[in-house]
Amino acid sequence: MTATCAVCGSRHDQETLELSYRRPDAVIAMGAHQRMMDVFENDDVCVIDDARYFLRATLPMPVNGRPDGYQIGVWVEVPHDVFQRVGDLWTDPGQAAEPPVTVTLANEIRHHPDSLGVPVLLQLTGPKTRPQVFVVDATYPLGVEQRRGITPHRAGEYSVGLRAA
Repeated sequence: MTATCAVCGSRHDQETLELSYRRPDAVIAMGAHQRMMDVFENDDVCVIDDARYFLRATLPMPVNGRPDGYQIGVWVEVPHDVFQRVGDLWTDPGQAAEPPVTVTLANEIRHHPDSLGVPVLLQLTGPKTRPQVFVVDATYPLGVEQRRGITPHRAGEYSVGLRAA
């Protein structure tokens, strides 16, 4: 089965599509006028009223029986000092050596009620790749899946509804 990619508009094998959130939930919840007035946004960062700071990241999920994993594209809310530090390291090829920092998920992840605000570790990976996040609480269901891996079927459940054709 194929699906239409919401980013590029091309058709892809549905198994290759991954769940991705376009913006933090706090930005999506805003009215158009307020968003235009109060939000600086692009595909890497969002800032609300120069008071809330968000970064785009991926949440890796190993897929049992497959060499490639599944990446959920998420947003995380970070403190101002972390936001500045990431900005300072934006093009630094050695940024992956930066220690991980605790931040919070800024999206309610499909199939994981109450995931908005869950603590995650943010790890920079390099200037040409998105940072990765890892759920801090190993007992939280999303953290369990991230540590143990998911089945290909479960990966498909995350992707269901991504404009299947």
